[in-house]
Amino acid sequence: MCIRDRCREFTIVEEREKFKGCRRIILQRKLKKIGFEPHTITITQHKELRSRGTIELVALKKNIEAVRSVRDIGELKMLRKSARIASESFIEMLGEIDVGDREIDVANALEYKIKKQGAEDTPFPFIVASGKRGAYPHGVASGKKIRKNECITVDFGAVYQGYCSDETCTIVVGKPGKRQETVYQAVKEAHDRAIGAVRPGKRAGEIDETARAVLDQAGLGKYFRHGTGHGVGLAVHEEPRIAPNQGAVLEENMVFTVEPGVYIPGWGGVRIEDTVRVTRGGCEPLSSVPKELISI
Repeated sequence: MCIRDRCREFTIVEEREKFKGCRRIILQRKLKKIGFEPHTITITQHKELRSRGTIELVALKKNIEAVRSVRDIGELKMLRKSARIASESFIEMLGEIDVGDREIDVANALEYKIKKQGAEDTPFPFIVASGKRGAYPHGVASGKKIRKNECITVDFGAVYQGYCSDETCTIVVGKPGKRQETVYQAVKEAHDRAIGAVRPGKRAGEIDETARAVLDQAGLGKYFRHGTGHGVGLAVHEEPRIAPNQGAVLEENMVFTVEPGVYIPGWGGVRIEDTVRVTRGGCEPLSSVPKELISI
């Protein structure tokens, strides 16, 4: 779907060179002051915008991502559909994963199913990390073959009508060992408690603290090497950031992930992720794969 189909209420201006086009429009309309997002523009681009005319560039204190972090009814409909496509496709594929399959084959099969279910694209290259590769938080699918009794972390999503979803499941092909079960249950408890802490008025950093405290208590905190979550919308990484010291206050209809993980070098890893919507009294999970340890 092209931009004209998605933004029918806007006038579409086509330009081959983005910043030269912006400058031309600024001059045509005799604009004297425009706002910009300081974290997304380079020094060169800033100079290019100012290269003609007297233009005052004002760094925005509240960026556009923060403004759009609260979703309207139409957006929520698309986000639910995107999450449903991804979850149902993954559940359908579970019975097809077997020992000897390459990680890349699993990723390709899942992408095919997701697109067959109506997604227009995927939001990122899928992560399929088995065995020791599970210790890589961003272990994009490789040619490695899956071995019996290995944990496999699968991070996947869909794009529907421009809106993204994001979900991670860690499964075992075979029978899980004691350490796998112990680590998995610790991550799941961190995931569940963090989701249980979500409600309007909470700081984003408090949700991260909740998940991190569980893993610290289990002696696994040093292996949790990223934030607990991130906003999901037109881009797969948006505001709010659910990470240490984040002061953003949660509001009803914000949508973000909750994804604690443990990554142990030389052993492997576990990540469990759901996308949730903040409701008046808590939150609504949008992704729907059961988060008990799946053994196939």
